[in-house]
Amino acid sequence: MNLKRKLLDVLFIVVLGTVSVALLMAAQSYSAPAVKRFREMRLKTNVLTAADIPWTQADFRDVFEQRVREETRDGLTWYVADSLVIHEFKGRGLWGTIEGIVTLDSALNHIVSVRILSQEETPGLGDRIKDAEYLVTYRGKTAAEPLELAMRHKAEAENEVDAISGATLSSQALVKTVSEATGRLRAVLKDGQW
Repeated sequence: MNLKRKLLDVLFIVVLGTVSVALLMAAQSYSAPAVKRFREMRLKTNVLTAADIPWTQADFRDVFEQRVREETRDGLTWYVADSLVIHEFKGRGLWGTIEGIVTLDSALNHIVSVRILSQEETPGLGDRIKDAEYLVTYRGKTAAEPLELAMRHKAEAENEVDAISGATLSSQALVKTVSEATGRLRAVLKDGQW
């Protein structure tokens, strides 16, 4: 009787696991088109916003198609809009992934803006990397050489960005990620020859 009970328990667990996996796969399959549409909308609206192109929920796809050109070379994708070059970046933060968009001038020499799309940094500390007051410090910084974090002084050099007090590691992670993304883009585009 004890063996029969154990076999029934194992059978129950196997059936429950199989049904659970089937339900999760069905939910993923059902939601995949919605997730794809959301990612497309998030990318297009953020590229338009980074290029300072007005759009509405109703017309963002049309505006994107008319005003933005998508380019791909050597496995790298970027967007060109009104002589700005816009590139997505993704890198490791202190606690998780930091994703965003960096906008460069047409010569790929200077950063026009940085936008954070998602991050998993510490609330109230490291997550301040997404604040507009902090991101504006990237404006005008060089993209021609690696960015550095100014930790014990105010950023003065063209390649220096201020650290966030209490969030040095998150600040460093963002500086490194943006710097690597702009470096890869410049390497693929041969310093503006595109």
